[in-house]
Amino acid sequence: MSRAHRFVRLATAVTSVFILAQAALAVENVVSPPATPAPAAGPTIAAAQQFCGDAPDKAEALITRYSTDAKLKQVYKSVDYVAYGDDDKNATKMYTFTISGHPAHPAAVCRTLVKEGESLVVKMHVVCDGEQEACTRLRNDFNVMTAKMQVEVDQRIAGEKK
Repeated sequence: MSRAHRFVRLATAVTSVFILAQAALAVENVVSPPATPAPAAGPTIAAAQQFCGDAPDKAEALITRYSTDAKLKQVYKSVDYVAYGDDDKNATKMYTFTISGHPAHPAAVCRTLVKEGESLVVKMHVVCDGEQEACTRLRNDFNVMTAKMQVEVDQRIAGEKK
């Protein structure tokens, strides 16, 4: 099966997970984990404000910047999102944007594969200029999808080592 077909299957599965996550988040009495305290040390403010290694900006500007970049290819589109990748078969960066009408619009999400030691890690950056509650929901949903992507990356690497 080609990588494009695998990606389409993954995108379909991720969309299903997203829809289920939205339904779960609609429940009023959801138990939330306690807030994580701020770390004692971490990246600089400038580094934290980058968008996948690029200059930060408002979500609408990021949407325009990346959706018109000739080096990126549209790899997914639904009623809520459009996604672009740096390679339609073996993407190392994926930019996903909300479409007008989405509760968190305008929002931009970048997920990138980064080599850390012997591991490939999926990193995510979110810029959301929509309504705060919708942006929180969007971040939570993409955290879940990113965690699932990380599991798939780990499984593929483990399978290739065999």
